[in-house]
Parts: sequence; structure tokens; C-alpha cells
Amino acid sequence: MTKQEALPLRFVLVAAGLLALLSQTVLLPRMAGEYAAAYPQAAHLAVPYAAAVIAAVACVEAALLAAWRMLGLVVADGELTLRAAGPATVMAVSLGLSGITVAGICAHAGFAAGIGGPAMLAGLLAGLALVPAAVALRNRVLRAGSNAGEIPGPYRWT
Repeated sequence: MTKQEALPLRFVLVAAGLLALLSQTVLLPRMAGEYAAAYPQAAHLAVPYAAAVIAAVACVEAALLAAWRMLGLVVADGELTLRAAGPATVMAVSLGLSGITVAGICAHAGFAAGIGGPAMLAGLLAGLALVPAAVALRNRVLRAGSNAGEIPGPYRWT
């Protein structure tokens, strides 16, 4: 991959990072306050849920930084190599933590707090689905980086 080919991908990563930062600092706190005012019976959950969602977005930002690093490795090496194992692992762990956080929020809201309805079940399933998707993404990156199609010892994760 050349620098010219990587430029649109870098633009997308920067745009996603800026959007995540904007949502963490402006959007999510404002929405939490509005929902707390609209639903006083659940107002006590506004701060912990907002903090958890902001933490989940921070995990996504860490995954974006790992993707930036992997893109840099691809540009430097011309192809994906096993040097991408570290950033791939960081991305998988970050996305997995984000998914678990979202699933935890939805499980608590839907089952413990009794709010949210069927949307909480959908959020729970989507959050849980992100975990194996992140692991599969990591394995795919490592498989693409190995020459023989077989991932050597310390990079094997089954």
C-alpha cells in the first residue's frame, strides 16, 4: 500500500476520532442530562451510564489509534506483516472492552433497572457480538501477516 492509497483511510480514522471525541465531551453529557430531566425515575442512573458510555467510546478511540498504527506499518512495509500483531491485539482488546461495556449497560438497564425495553436486548446482543468479531479481526490480520498462512507460536490464539 502506498501513502496515496492510505490517505483516504487516514482521513476516515481522523474523522471517526474527532466524532468520538466530540461525542465524549459534548454529546453524551448533554444527552445524559436531558434524559435525566425527562425520566426522573431513572435520573440516578444518568451519571454512571454516561461514564460507562464515555469509557466505551474511549476504548473505540484506542482501537482507532491501533488502526492508525497498523496502517502505518502497512505503508512502511508494503504489506501487512507480523509486526502488526501488537496493534491488532490492542484493537481487539479495545473493541472487546467496548462491546462488554455496552452489553453491561444494556443488561443492567433492561434487567436490573427495568428500563429501555426491547432496545436493551438488542444493545446487549450487539455488544456481545462485538467481542468475537474483534477476535476474528485480530486473527484475520495475523493470518494475513504470516507468510505461510500459519501463525507462529506466540501469536497463535485459538
